[in-house]
Amino acid sequence: MKICKEHFKEFIKAYHEDEVFYKNLYEEEHLRPDGFEDFVARINREYIREHELYVPAIHGKWLNYLNENELFGTSSDHIVIQKHYRYSPEYIHEHEFYEIFYVYEGTCENTIQNVKYACSEGDVCILPPKTKHSIAVFDDSIVINIMLKASTFHEVFFDIFTGKNVLSQFFAHILYDKTENNYLLFHTGKDEGIRSLVEDLYMEYEERVKYFETMMKNQVMTFFCLLLRNHENHMESFLNTNHKNLDMLEVLNYFQNHYAGITLKSAAEHFNFSVPHFSKLIKENTGQNFVEILKNIRLEKACYALEHTDLSIMTICEMIGYPNPEHFSRLFKKEFEMTPGEFRRRKIIS
Repeated sequence: MKICKEHFKEFIKAYHEDEVFYKNLYEEEHLRPDGFEDFVARINREYIREHELYVPAIHGKWLNYLNENELFGTSSDHIVIQKHYRYSPEYIHEHEFYEIFYVYEGTCENTIQNVKYACSEGDVCILPPKTKHSIAVFDDSIVINIMLKASTFHEVFFDIFTGKNVLSQFFAHILYDKTENNYLLFHTGKDEGIRSLVEDLYMEYEERVKYFETMMKNQVMTFFCLLLRNHENHMESFLNTNHKNLDMLEVLNYFQNHYAGITLKSAAEHFNFSVPHFSKLIKENTGQNFVEILKNIRLEKACYALEHTDLSIMTICEMIGYPNPEHFSRLFKKEFEMTPGEFRRRKIIS
């Protein structure tokens, strides 16, 4: 189907036949409840079967787990993009693929782990597999769903993080560890770059012209890059530890800015926690302890200095917080299987 970019908004706002069905169902149940039973009795069962529509009054509890084969089938698609049908019945479900939803226009209500969140225009929510959730859109708002196979998400998202930096590991812990009911929520507001890219992605999927699969992968990667570049500080995360009193991005940014002289005690005092409790929160929220995080930040800074400056290894050691060069060299070699000097020489040759 060919979609004109200039008319995309008109296209996406038009009611699909199945949305009309769901809107009628919703209005009958909520505006004319006395006659709802008779309305349900008159519904064409063959129609809802052919269109795979969900009517709670007929089906009862709906499919609450969806595997990749049920969505992607035997097609070569690795990414599926759809408009969330307005007025479709809300139901809690989970699946084995990644889902991203983008509030294109208006608002919606998102329920994750039995907690309701109001999402506004521009919000982007990334849901990993096995996250129990539901989306409710009972007006003319537009929500666009992007579904990715787990393998595709891993390939696209984590290719962005080629370095072993703290933020990449934090995202990995939220989105890729063997935990459940985690999510990331970005508030992109009126970001026209994000909005336009979602439109392009939708059109690419609908039109399915030559090389569309490759185009979509590249567009999704660009989408993630824009999210992280422009909205890293407009992000909420939730881990199933339920420790909502700790903003881990703020903590990690603090570590990044004070890595040379920071200690667990000084960091705990800065965030008004006891040392044992702060240490526990860091581990639960990142999958790493304080020493591991600090080591990774310092080694990342050391690699940059070795590659981009002429500073001596002794000076780099002192600069990143390792006054003992022998200890630094042991850590570096254990991590990269080469000494700092060998690392610098290889980078110069390459």
